[in-house]
Amino acid sequence: GTIGRMNNTTRVLEAGVIAKYVLGNPNAPWHGGAAALTTEFIKKHPAEAKKYIAAYTRGIELIRKTPDKARPYLKGYTAIEGSLTNEVPLASYMLYNEFKASDVAYFQKFYDLFVDKGIFASRVMVDSLLYKG
Repeated sequence: GTIGRMNNTTRVLEAGVIAKYVLGNPNAPWHGGAAALTTEFIKKHPAEAKKYIAAYTRGIELIRKTPDKARPYLKGYTAIEGSLTNEVPLASYMLYNEFKASDVAYFQKFYDLFVDKGIFASRVMVDSLLYKG
């Protein structure tokens, strides 16, 4: 969408299609990615895991409070380059301790789609994937 819009080869017909059509609510939170640590890593390296979570938290705060300062990091750390760094929507990051029951329910609905479409062999319970701190 963004690249095509910038070079005038496409236009946005509708935004928020995952929330509206997959989750059933145009205002539903949708997160296109996640940061993950394995249970094994957390158990073997608790101090490092806490440092990682603290650093990730600072990154989220930077994005939320000063997105223009965060945007330059897209270049070089992602596939997003050039003027695109100023145009792409920034992800809505949410920390493990910010999820409400309704957020987990929407996340579950998204994961359930993968079972329904045969991508996952069995249901993955989202709540079990969230760090409990």
